[in-house]
Amino acid sequence: MEEKPPGTGMPPAVRERRAPRKRRAEASGSPGPAGQAPKKKARRVPRRSAPHFLVHETDNDMLLIISNVGEEQERPARKVCKRKRKKPRQQKGLKKPAGSRGKNRALAAQPVAVGDLREGSKGSPASTPPAPGSSWGEQLPVEILVQIFQHVVALEGSVPFLCRMARVCRLWYGAAASPVLWQKVSLGYCWAAPGQKWSHVIEKRVLGTVEWLAAHRFSRLQDFALCHWKNHVPFVLKVHSSAVVSILEAAGSRIRHLWLTYSSQTSAVMAALSSGCCPGLRLLEMNMEIKKSSEHFQFPVEKLQAACPHLQVLRLLNVVWSPKPSCRSALGSPGFPELAELCLATTSYSFVDDNTLQRILWASGQLRMLDLRGCFRVTPKALQLLPCPDLEQLYLGLYCSASHIRLPLEGSPLITRKWSRSLRELDLAGQSFSESDLQQAMAAFAREESQSGGPVLRSLNLTGTKVVLSTVSTLITSCPALIYLNLSSCRHLPRGTKKAYRGREEIHQCLQHLLRASEEPL
Repeated sequence: MEEKPPGTGMPPAVRERRAPRKRRAEASGSPGPAGQAPKKKARRVPRRSAPHFLVHETDNDMLLIISNVGEEQERPARKVCKRKRKKPRQQKGLKKPAGSRGKNRALAAQPVAVGDLREGSKGSPASTPPAPGSSWGEQLPVEILVQIFQHVVALEGSVPFLCRMARVCRLWYGAAASPVLWQKVSLGYCWAAPGQKWSHVIEKRVLGTVEWLAAHRFSRLQDFALCHWKNHVPFVLKVHSSAVVSILEAAGSRIRHLWLTYSSQTSAVMAALSSGCCPGLRLLEMNMEIKKSSEHFQFPVEKLQAACPHLQVLRLLNVVWSPKPSCRSALGSPGFPELAELCLATTSYSFVDDNTLQRILWASGQLRMLDLRGCFRVTPKALQLLPCPDLEQLYLGLYCSASHIRLPLEGSPLITRKWSRSLRELDLAGQSFSESDLQQAMAAFAREESQSGGPVLRSLNLTGTKVVLSTVSTLITSCPALIYLNLSSCRHLPRGTKKAYRGREEIHQCLQHLLRASEEPL
């Protein structure tokens, strides 16, 4: 039987299809009988065109862009041989679409886009080549991108703007990771509309994003705020005492201002501050919601004075507290020599008395503002003994029910005589000083007028006091700088005058009304 050469038993069409494949294999250098591997050609990577400018940073924190187009020699365009495109083979048994026949064959094969339906459009946007300069974002210098991002961050915040910019390309990712852009961060409505409840998927994504940002972007963080967060504040801030103490110990030397909301961890935080972890602290504020609360903590006065000698502002707003009992080692504390503002205002029960005030302010000769609203235990005698001769703002108003409280009936002249020269704002609302006591107190401003050209008092609140008509008339005449006077609920004044006056014109009208009322027969 005659042997057939290999491949002769196949159909003619199959032999024709396999023949070119064999020739292509021989031309490409496929391994021959000796088993030698063909040499692979190195793949050419297209070079990225360099930008036609240079960026220099000046001494004035400005970026100078210099063009370098003229420095480079123009290279002739390289001729590239155009390869002929092979027409794709059409499989047998398939018919050509009806729209491809005739002169509209090319138009029928193209997909119709929305832009093609507009008047004056030329072809489909998908078929048009990209416009020149469309890759400007990839050639822009990183310094310019950071400058642009800084302007947007100042207006809209770092999150979620920088997170979205980092997904554009590698260049933008590097620019968005600049530590300069992550010094001030505020997290608000980034993932859902205001009032919208987060789903489980969104909640998981949000917490994962915050955890990644804390590990990779918050190393240079200087200012951080959470806005409208309710459910996951402990997760973001780790409010556990050990975590807060670790933050204070790590970054305490750089902390200057510290705002706290009272919680169960307040005692641990105060203990950390008293240990000296924030020696450069200038402002310390602790507040609580305006509501009745039985929570109470002890404030380490002397230890904080030794740990924060440069404290200038101390605010304990609506917090129920008492001073921690002082030990023998705390008797020689330096006090707060640089303290300029002390605010102990509260609408609830207060334990602040004369002794407590003396322990805090015995060395505060630079005090300018003292807010003791609600501190009904403090007497005028204790205020007279304070070492601050230039107090400008003094608030002693009582804005809660004082029916069960025994208030002093005398002593207001001790306050006005001590600070009649420097007081600009005085609040005595709700105090029970007698008519004659208030008359002597207001007379101190009249004496100041004859001695040094007039007092500087600008605001006076006498709401609910026993001030009389003649005292108010003398006060208005003696205080030309007075622009606010509150006489609401003053029972000893005539009708029509018991209200708040703002501005010199209204105060002058009040004086005219009081003078007319004094001339009327009783």
